[in-house]
Amino acid sequence: MFCYDSKIETLRDKVKYLEIEETEVRELVRQAKNNVLDIKSYVEEWLQNVDEIKKAADKIFQDAKNSEMQCLFFICPNLKTRFSLGKDATEKTAEVAKLLDEGKLFQNVAEPRQPVQIPYRNPGDFGAFETRISIKKDIMDALKDKDISIIGICGMGGVGKTTMAKEIANEAKVDKLFDEFPWADVSHEPDVTKIQDQIAEKLGLKIKDYTDKDERAELLRKRLGGDRSKSILLILDDVWEDTVLETIGVPSAGDDKGLKILLTSREKDACKRMKAQKIFDVNILNEKESWELFKEKAEISDDVTNVIKGIAEEVTRECRGLPLALVTVGRALSKKPEPTWKNALEELRNSRVANIKGLQKLVYSRIKLSYDYLESEEAKSLLLLCSLYPEDRWIHIEDLVRYAWGLELFKDTTTLITTIYKVNSIVDNLKSCYLLLSKKNEEWVKLHDVVRDVCLQIASKDKHAYMSKHIGLKEWPKHGNDESYSAISLTSNELNQLPSGLEYPNLKFLKVYCDEQSLNMSKEVFANMKELRVLDFSNMRIQIPSSIQLLTNLRTLCLDQCTLNTENSTIGNLKKLEVLSFWASALDHFPEDIAELSNLRSLDLRFKHSSSYCPLPHGILLQLKKLEELYLGVVEIRDEELEQRGYIIKEISSLTGLNTFQISTHDPQFLLQILQVLCIEKLERFHIELTDLEYAHENILKYYYFGRRLHIRGITYESMLSQPAIDSLMRKTGHLSIEMNMNGLEDHSQQVMERKNMLDEYGFEYLNGYHLIGAFDGLHEINLNGIPKMKHLFKGVIKPPSLYNLTFLTIKGYPSLKSLFSESVALGMVYLQSLHISDCKMLEEIVSMDMEQNEITQMLQFPKLQEITLEHLRNFKSFRCVSTVGMLNPLCKQVTLPNLELLNINRLGCTVTILDELRQIGSQKLRRLRMANLDDVSILFDFEYTKDDAEIRMLGQLTWLVVRSLPKLEHITRMVPKGICSFKNLTRLRVKECDNLRYLFSHSMANSLAALEYVLISECKAIEEIIGRQEEDKTSNNEIVEEGTTSRIVFPKLRCLRLLHLDRFRLLSSQNHELVLPSLDYLRIENCPATTKLCSRRLLSAPKLDKVWINREQSIDISNFLGF
Repeated sequence: MFCYDSKIETLRDKVKYLEIEETEVRELVRQAKNNVLDIKSYVEEWLQNVDEIKKAADKIFQDAKNSEMQCLFFICPNLKTRFSLGKDATEKTAEVAKLLDEGKLFQNVAEPRQPVQIPYRNPGDFGAFETRISIKKDIMDALKDKDISIIGICGMGGVGKTTMAKEIANEAKVDKLFDEFPWADVSHEPDVTKIQDQIAEKLGLKIKDYTDKDERAELLRKRLGGDRSKSILLILDDVWEDTVLETIGVPSAGDDKGLKILLTSREKDACKRMKAQKIFDVNILNEKESWELFKEKAEISDDVTNVIKGIAEEVTRECRGLPLALVTVGRALSKKPEPTWKNALEELRNSRVANIKGLQKLVYSRIKLSYDYLESEEAKSLLLLCSLYPEDRWIHIEDLVRYAWGLELFKDTTTLITTIYKVNSIVDNLKSCYLLLSKKNEEWVKLHDVVRDVCLQIASKDKHAYMSKHIGLKEWPKHGNDESYSAISLTSNELNQLPSGLEYPNLKFLKVYCDEQSLNMSKEVFANMKELRVLDFSNMRIQIPSSIQLLTNLRTLCLDQCTLNTENSTIGNLKKLEVLSFWASALDHFPEDIAELSNLRSLDLRFKHSSSYCPLPHGILLQLKKLEELYLGVVEIRDEELEQRGYIIKEISSLTGLNTFQISTHDPQFLLQILQVLCIEKLERFHIELTDLEYAHENILKYYYFGRRLHIRGITYESMLSQPAIDSLMRKTGHLSIEMNMNGLEDHSQQVMERKNMLDEYGFEYLNGYHLIGAFDGLHEINLNGIPKMKHLFKGVIKPPSLYNLTFLTIKGYPSLKSLFSESVALGMVYLQSLHISDCKMLEEIVSMDMEQNEITQMLQFPKLQEITLEHLRNFKSFRCVSTVGMLNPLCKQVTLPNLELLNINRLGCTVTILDELRQIGSQKLRRLRMANLDDVSILFDFEYTKDDAEIRMLGQLTWLVVRSLPKLEHITRMVPKGICSFKNLTRLRVKECDNLRYLFSHSMANSLAALEYVLISECKAIEEIIGRQEEDKTSNNEIVEEGTTSRIVFPKLRCLRLLHLDRFRLLSSQNHELVLPSLDYLRIENCPATTKLCSRRLLSAPKLDKVWINREQSIDISNFLGF
C-alpha cells in the first residue's frame, strides 16, 4: 500500500514505451500492406493485445485519479481500493513489459501473399453468356476428371481465352478443387526467368537467388510434383510453343496426379504437341450476346436517340462478335455525339480505324502478332489473298488453289494435286491459329472481319499493295490508278464499264464480281496489265476483249457464272495459261482455240444448263497432253452425234496424266467405255455420276469441289454394278450413292443385286475382288436407296480401320432389310455423325449381335453421332434388340449417344417413352426433337419418375420441338418439378393433328418457357386453350390458382402465335392468369369457330400487338378478341 504511487507511475512509464513500440510496428504493417503483403498472424495478435492492455491500463489510471479526487475534498481514501489498484497495476506492468519485449523481437511483420485465389476481374463481363456457360461447364468437368492432366483453351486473339481461364480458376477455388493456383503469362517470346519467377512467387518458392535456368527449373519441377499432399492447378496463359513446359520446369503430363495444367493459346497445334487431352474452342459471341455486351460498354440506354441506337447496332455487327473489339469500340464511343458514331461506322466498314481509340493498339496488334508468328511466307501470302474477298464472304478452297497456282505462291509444288495438298495444309494451319474460320463443310473458309481488316492494313504497308472494294461501287475507284497495286478485287451490282487507260504494270491478280449485269470493256482494257497472272471475272455478261491476248504471263483464267460471247475468241494466244474455268457459265460458241493451250493443266467445262448447247469439238483434248484436271460437266450424246462418243473416249484415253476427273451422263455404256480407258488407280479426285439428264443438269453445280464421289441413280442397265471399273471406283470412293429404279429393271439385274448382298463382307469381295483390312477407311458417306432384297448393310466382321471415317449413313426403301450391321461393325464407326433410316418395313434393329454372341455384353457408344432420323419402320423394335420376355425394349437399349443434337422419330412400330430414351442416350445436348405418327404416346414428357436434376437437365438445351399426329396425346408435360425450368431454351414449338390434346401448356411448363419465340398449333380437334389446369393426383407439384387470385405468366420473347383449324379452341386460358407477352407482334387465328374472346383486357399485356390475322391476307383489330 505504501508503494501505491510508484506502482501507478511505473505502469504509466511502461505503457508510454509500449505505445512507442506500437507506433513503429504499425508503420511496418502499413508499409507491408502497401506492398500487398500478408501480415503475419502473431503480429496482428500482438497489436490486438496491445489495444486491450492499453484499455485496461487506462481504467486503472482513471480509478487512481478518482481516488485522488476523494482526498482533495477531505474524504479519506478507501485503503482497500488503493491496495487493489496497486495490485492490478503491478500485474498489468508485467504484461506490458512482456508485450514490449515481444515487439522488439519483430524483424518482419509480413510475408508474401499466398496464391489462395487468383484476383479476378472480368474485363468483358461476358462470362454469363450462353456461348460461354457450356464451355465453362465442360472445362470444369475436365478438371475434375482424374485421367486428364492437361487442358487447352484455344481461340483467336481477343476472343476471351484469358478471361475464361480466370473464371475457371476462380470457380475451381470456390469449389476447393485445388490447393494452389500458380499463374504465368508466357507470350510469343517467352522470358523463361520471368515465367519461373511468376510461378515460384505464387507457390511461395524462393528462387530469385538462383541464376541458372536449369537449376531453377529443377527446383520448380520438385515443387510442382514433389508434395503429393497438395493439388495444384498451373495456368499458363498465351502459350505459343510446346517446348516451353520443359524449359520452365513443369513435370511431364501424368507424372504427378496432383498437378493439372490449364493452357490458353491461339495455336491449337501447340496444345496438341503438349499432349493436351482436352482442347476447348472459345468462339465469337452470337449476335444477341454481342449487342448486350456492346450496349453495356457504350452505355447505350433505352432513352438514347433512335439514330444513335441504329448506328450502334451496325457498329456492333462490324465487330462480328469479337469480345475485345466490342469492348474497345464500345468504350471508345461511349457518350460520343452522333457524328462520331457515323464516322466510326464508316471507318470500320472501310478498314480504317486510326480514329477509334484503342482499337489499333488493343485489338489489331493482337491479330498482327498472330500473322507475324506464321512460320512461312506462303501462309502469310495465302492469308493476305483471302483478304481480297468481301467481308463475311465464304471462300472456296478450290479458288485458293487456282489462285495460288497462277500466282506461283509455292515454289516447291510442280503439279496441281500437290498444290491442293499444300493449300489444304496451310488452311488447316491457319484454322488452328484461328486466323481462318471454317464451316461444317470443310471446303469453305472465311476471315473474321477484324482479321480481314488487319490483313488489308498489312498489305497496304507492305510490298503487296492490295485494292479491295466491295461496298457501293458504281464505277472504277477514283484513286485506283496506282501503279503499285499487285492485286485488285472489286464487287459491284452497278459497275457496268471498265474504263480505258487503266495502267497497272505490276498487277498480278484481278478479280471482278458483278451482279449478272453486262460489263462493257474497251478492246485495249488489258493493254497495260502485262504482268497479270490471275484473272477472275465472275457473274457477268461480257464479250472477252481482244486485248486479253496481250496477257502473255496469264496462268489462271476463271470465267465463272458468266454469259460469254466467245465467237471471236483469242484465248488460244495465252500460251502460258494453265488453269481455265467456265464453271456455271453459258457460252454461245465453244472456243475451239482452247486446243492451242498446250500448257493447260486444268480445264473446267461444267457449263450452266441453258438453251445454248456446246458439244465438245473433235480434237480439243488431243492437244492438251499436260491436263491433270478435266471437268466435262454433263455430257449429252444426241442421236445424231453418236460418233462424238467415240472420239471423246479416244481423246480421254490420251490424257495419261489425269488425277482429277468429272463427268455426269445418262448413257451407261458410254460411261463404262470411258472408265475402261481411264487409269482409275491414278485418280486422286473424281465425281462420276450416272443419272438422267434432267437430274444431271439440275445438280451439276452442286459439287464445285469434290473428293471421291460415285453416284449411280435410276440404274436399269443390267449387271452395271458388277463391272470391274465400277468395282474399282467403289473401292476408292469416299462418297457412295446408289439409288435404284426398280421399275423396268430386268430380272437378271435383280438377281445380281440380290446376290451382291450390298456392302457385306462377301458382297465387297465380289464388288472389289478382295477384302483388305482398312479397305473402306476412306468412305465418308453412304446413301443407298431401293435395293429390294437386301437383308444386311454390312454382314460379318469388318475389322478396323474399315469404316473408321464414315460420317453420314442414309438408308431408304429396303423392304427386306432386318438389321443394318453387327456389333463388331458398329464399334468401328467412331466418327459417324448422321444416321437416317426410312421406309424399311421389315427392319427390327440397327445393330445386331455378332454370330458368336448369345447376349449383349457391353454398352455401345457412338461418340460423334449428332443426328438420328428413324421414319416409317413399322416392325422396328430397338436400336439393339434384346429378347426379354414380357418387357418392352427401350428404343435405344444399351446405346449411349453423348453428343446427340437432333432426334426425329416418325411412324415406328414400337412404344416410345421419350424421357426413358433420353435417359438411356445420356446426351445433354439435344436441341431438336420431332415426334410424329406414334400411336401409343399419351404423355410426351412425364417427370413423375425422374430421379435427379441431371435427368431434368436433359431437356435444358432443347430449342426446337415438333409434335405431329399423336392421336392419344393428352399432355405435353406431366408432374414438372416445382422451380425447375426444363425448357428454358425452347424457342420453337409446332403441334399438329393431336386430337386428344385439350390444352398446350400446364401452368408449371408455361413458367419455364423464357426463350419461346414461335408457337404453331394446327388441326388439333380437342384443344380448347393454351394454358390449362392439369389434372394430376395429390402428389403434383403444380401451382393451383385459387379463385379470386391472379397468377402472372410471362412469355418474354414470344413473337409469333399461330392458331389454325382448331374446332374447339375458345380462349388463351380458362384460369385466372395474367398473360404478359411483351414481344408478341403477330397473332393469327384462322378457322377457329369457337373463339369469340381470347381473354379480358386486364389479363393480357401485349403492347406490340394491335391486330389479329384471320388468314394470310386479312386482319382485324385486336380489340375484337378482348373482353372486359
